[in-house]
Amino acid sequence: MALLDDPIKICSQAWSSINYWSVGWIFFLSLSLQAQVSQPARYEKEQKSSYRDFTVISMGEQGIALIRDIQKFVRGENSWEVILLDSSLNESITKEINVENRYTLIGHDYRDRAIYFLFRMGETDQGKFKIIKIDCLTGQSEEHNYEPELTIRLTHFNVVANQVILAGYVSNQPTVLMYNLSNDHAKIIPGLLISESELLDVRVNVNETFNVLIAERKSKIKKRLVIKTFDVSGTMLLDDTIEIDPDKTILSASTSSLVRDELIIMGTWGEGVMKQSSGLFTVLVDPYTDQKINFYDFAQLNHFLDYLSPKRAAKTKAKSDERRKMGKIPEFKAYVLPARLEESKEGFIFYSEVYFTSGNLTSNRWPGSPYNRNPYPPFGNNPYGYDPYRIYNPPHNYGYPYNANNNSSQEAKMLHASIAVFDSKGTLTADHGLKLQDLKLNSAEQLADFVYTPTRFTLVFGKEKEIVTQTSQRDGFVLSSEKVLIQLNSPTETLRTENNEVVVSRYWYKNSLFLFGYQTVKNMEKGNRDIFFINKVKID
Repeated sequence: MALLDDPIKICSQAWSSINYWSVGWIFFLSLSLQAQVSQPARYEKEQKSSYRDFTVISMGEQGIALIRDIQKFVRGENSWEVILLDSSLNESITKEINVENRYTLIGHDYRDRAIYFLFRMGETDQGKFKIIKIDCLTGQSEEHNYEPELTIRLTHFNVVANQVILAGYVSNQPTVLMYNLSNDHAKIIPGLLISESELLDVRVNVNETFNVLIAERKSKIKKRLVIKTFDVSGTMLLDDTIEIDPDKTILSASTSSLVRDELIIMGTWGEGVMKQSSGLFTVLVDPYTDQKINFYDFAQLNHFLDYLSPKRAAKTKAKSDERRKMGKIPEFKAYVLPARLEESKEGFIFYSEVYFTSGNLTSNRWPGSPYNRNPYPPFGNNPYGYDPYRIYNPPHNYGYPYNANNNSSQEAKMLHASIAVFDSKGTLTADHGLKLQDLKLNSAEQLADFVYTPTRFTLVFGKEKEIVTQTSQRDGFVLSSEKVLIQLNSPTETLRTENNEVVVSRYWYKNSLFLFGYQTVKNMEKGNRDIFFINKVKID
């Protein structure tokens, strides 16, 4: 006959089994949610001391385009090496293009399986433009020369259909020129010459229209955002103005590109003429109703202050909460480099990086898409310093914001990577953050990037020999952090890192990023070699 306590023992054993099963299932589930990092491809190219550094341009699933000045002069012309890589980092096209010596590369764009390079003569706003188009399938190139009748300080370069969009300032007023590659005719887009205003963004939409965003500041009290959308002929399709709170200043802003039906403006804001940001803002574009701008100070984000010590972060958050309740702007401010506006099925994603500089940067605007090492030279012929004629253009497939006025010769420490997640109405729902370990650059440049799925985000950056990743749930809860070595071509090779070369991470397509930079590789048989490299990084 069984003892009376047997049923209790049986239940206890059964409960223990359930607990073991539950723990095992949770452990398995947590593993499945972690990012699995692989490096399926690597590209290397010898870097001679006489060569300039590469400019790296994403072409999405079509691959990557590279261009560099190889300092080869023949009969008044200089040679530029152009290399097109496929998505496995194999060279598909390699060619040289010859450009007159006085021309400097200042911009680029990728559109519809063609890569466009913009050169300008001399170092003044009166220089002629040269546009070189290369077919990414055949490698054939065509050249267009354009001398504008106006003196324009150029800040943006885009291509839509067969039209080149050249935007900047004429007599300190925002101006947009359209140059037709089919007939080499140019015209000015009317209605944009607004005094006391700033050109914040020019962005091509997925439906072959483009947006022009201007901040109008006629007085401290009356400030407005002006957004206009045009078709490929320059006909205006949308015109909207949005009032800005008198006590706030829009420091940087970008529009979405109509991947979603909603058109949104996102960026950073601050107080007065300060270059440091107080927070983020969003506003949906609707010309038929008055729109209210959503302002968020940084302390309202759960992970924006993670790069601070826990004590300082808690103190900063408490002070900010107190001032916000009193209707005052929180005192905490930061130098913020906006880097990416992504449109997802659930809403919008805003990526930025926090940095510190000992000097005053020329502006706190959108960064550019040229990817350079430390010291990363600008597009121009000055390999070690700030080029005032550098302009920017984002890769076509993932909408990087940009502006020409962000660069500086002042050293910058990149402190923190931040992702802010918004719903379809521009309301903040979650955020993610990753400390960048105070990595030093010669100027503030985007260092990290991310990939995402409907359930998780993975932030990625490179540091010397390592790739650092952090995976979080969509609500911001951190699932895992991981470091893996940057993969080389041979297990017998090692890296020399005493030069502290910076490794740059960029989103590429789907769940892939690419890392690139410059390395000295040590090989027991072949000796040391200086190379430019790209590693494909896949997040599963």
